[in-house]
Amino acid sequence: MKRLWVILFVTTLIFTSCEDKKNTKDSVICATGFIEINIAKDSTITGSWDIAAVNGFTSREIGPQIGKGQLEGYTKNGQMQINMNPRIADYNIFLNGYSSNDSYSGNWYLATFRGQDEGDDISGSFEINSNNKYTAYIEE
Repeated sequence: MKRLWVILFVTTLIFTSCEDKKNTKDSVICATGFIEINIAKDSTITGSWDIAAVNGFTSREIGPQIGKGQLEGYTKNGQMQINMNPRIADYNIFLNGYSSNDSYSGNWYLATFRGQDEGDDISGSFEINSNNKYTAYIEE
């Protein structure tokens, strides 16, 4: 019986110490708002967004995901890719993620044709809940 308690204690300690270690990267909310996503029968995605920067972030730090706009993309095998600025050839925010029920989560990144300055990897993670609320995170 004593051995069982030791095994349970060690197992609990391991799971607790490993819990969410991937998500402890000092991420902060950088933008919030709403995204409407419509998925057609042919798996194309259309929609709109209305997002504001928060916590002092600007478009220089999080790219053009501030304001209002239209989006386009596609979904395949439960994975989606969305371009938040499809009418602009350069300086776009892309959302890559997965759907689960009526919510979505994944990563966002800024893509430019001209490239970014060295060390300027503008990206983070995002969540869209079942009420279409968008929350973007960036590593601080």
